[in-house]
Amino acid sequence: MSALRCGVIFWVAWLFGWGPMFSACAGSPPKQASLDEWRALTSPTSPPPCVRVKGDRVRIYFPRADGWELFQADWQRTRVPTDHYRIASALLRWQQKLAAPADPESGWREARVIAGAEWREISTGLFEHLTPETPLHGAYYQAFFADGLFFRDAQGRPHYVPASEPQPEITVVRRFSIEETLQALSSALETHLRKIPSDDSLFLILPTRTRRAVQPLLLDQKHRRCVLLSPAALYDTTDRGLTWGGAAEGLGALVFEGHGLALLKNPVSSAFRLVDLGLQTTTRFLRRPLPRLARQRPLTGPENTMDLTEWERWLDTYTGTRREAGSLKLLIDGEQFFPRLQQAIAVATNHVHLNVYIFDRDDVAVAFADQLRARATEIEVKVLSDRIGTLTAGLSPPATALPENFTMPASINTYLKRTSDVRKRSFLNPWLSTDHSKVCLVDGCYAWMGGMNLGREYRYEWHDLMVELQGPVVQSLEAQFRADWAHAGPLGDCGYAVRALAGDHAAVPVAASGDFPATVRLLPTRTLWKPMGSAVLTAIRRARGYIYVENPYLYDKKVTAALVRARRRGVDVRVVLSRVNDFPAGARSNLVTANYLLAHGIRVYFYPGMTHVKALLVDDWALVGSGNLDHLSMRLCLEQNIATSDPDFAAQLKRDLFEADFRRSYELTEPISVTWMDFIADIVMENL
Repeated sequence: MSALRCGVIFWVAWLFGWGPMFSACAGSPPKQASLDEWRALTSPTSPPPCVRVKGDRVRIYFPRADGWELFQADWQRTRVPTDHYRIASALLRWQQKLAAPADPESGWREARVIAGAEWREISTGLFEHLTPETPLHGAYYQAFFADGLFFRDAQGRPHYVPASEPQPEITVVRRFSIEETLQALSSALETHLRKIPSDDSLFLILPTRTRRAVQPLLLDQKHRRCVLLSPAALYDTTDRGLTWGGAAEGLGALVFEGHGLALLKNPVSSAFRLVDLGLQTTTRFLRRPLPRLARQRPLTGPENTMDLTEWERWLDTYTGTRREAGSLKLLIDGEQFFPRLQQAIAVATNHVHLNVYIFDRDDVAVAFADQLRARATEIEVKVLSDRIGTLTAGLSPPATALPENFTMPASINTYLKRTSDVRKRSFLNPWLSTDHSKVCLVDGCYAWMGGMNLGREYRYEWHDLMVELQGPVVQSLEAQFRADWAHAGPLGDCGYAVRALAGDHAAVPVAASGDFPATVRLLPTRTLWKPMGSAVLTAIRRARGYIYVENPYLYDKKVTAALVRARRRGVDVRVVLSRVNDFPAGARSNLVTANYLLAHGIRVYFYPGMTHVKALLVDDWALVGSGNLDHLSMRLCLEQNIATSDPDFAAQLKRDLFEADFRRSYELTEPISVTWMDFIADIVMENL
């Protein structure tokens, strides 16, 4: 979720109605006991369960010596169309103990269970089918395969290893999202199930000999549906500290820290933020109505583009930003970014500075924290994160289950600092403001920025990108970090003023060598300074050839209107939205936006899964970073983005991100059915 306000809604709702319900979870069986019980029920020696399905609900009856155990799950149906199986996931929860399964009710279908020897025979063929044929090539699968890498060795023999185990000699040729993994698995299973002489079309796959607790797969060939079922114990909330103590911490962070301590130590900047909030809230409503349906001109062609030299001069004059030298390297998805950052931290000789919106407390974040704690004995390590963003994210479960033997720390801030030399500070959210930046710095020589926070979603589950930077632009990011660090400290505004008066000449190692031919520009969003928003809207209005957009939070109607007007001028406009959204209201809003864009001739794609990418490419001018295309990121949150007219980087972004995502995404050809709730969600998301 991109906004602090969503966290506020969470804590208030928790306190005034949901708290007792969640606290009751503390009395539920411990996670390990629940998983041991689940293993006993699903072991290869146990008799198969009775499975019934109706609509979007499944009941599974497991036989025991003294009766039957009933588990139930239901799921939400996605309305985004697909050319393949419709994918869903659900948590199986224990319901009750029964003497015997109830007689089948009207509308319930019996599913055939595939387990034991039958599953082992099928899985051998699946393994061969899903592994790339070329030796030393691999494919990365999520969900059902628990973040696994399938590859062939030099002799062509297939192998499986967890994605957390590096295989440097293997070239990963394809990364499958959760949805793509289940799509590939469904299609492969369909092929193998045809060999079984049966009229059945509804199956429950109960795999055996898995590295983790069994996660059944429901395959409905008649309705082209595949549902991944996970035991709720894998997501046991008792390990997440979702108690009255957690609610008190959230309320304290929101009220006493954000609107107490922050106002005391940062009175000047907090006053400016309040003024900024009032101005931006007022001007948000001053926009022209969305354009009505009208004829579009024929496409002008990719060779007809805006003058980038003149465009860069406009940015110099009207955004208050400057051009700087640097180099850019695109890192797409967690398997490219996280190992690279961890490697750089491992060999750092001077310092590591991190400014992130979320530092989660899952297995990935804790492993990262452990590395920082170890390095802090040798070099300076400073971590700056958003207080409410980090706290709220720590209570939100990932899409894939955590390791069974992993226990979350109660607080990642405490974990980082306890018996450690790591220095940790937080942005305290005065007036519900948010530091949504994601910038990682090592030794003053390297910087990484983009959309990734530190957590399991970004390492394994979501599609996202970061950019690795070198050159003088890194010094600008270091200077900004030093200022933000001082501002978050006990001296607040005074510390910030001292740092500003000291200038940007603090002792920071300079990159040792190398030429940095690219010209780049930082385009942040700051209090009373909005160069990102100005650049985005003006670039779209000036576009002549093409506009490519990928962003999961396209809620700003000024951007939507500018895209429609560009298409009327003959510009090739393409938008990639997320089929899965981490905020249900956002998913509804995207359906309304997709229909509107499609009606005005814009090509709309739905990425198969959750894309957290924030990228814009306009006539070979590229913009990537932390900023969403919504009111918060363009006008209120603190953001950091990088832009360039460098032709090599633009070509790489077009080829490796946009064209690749166009191919793997579903292109919308007909409007999606929407309801009045979707329109309300669209209004809400625009005005958050």
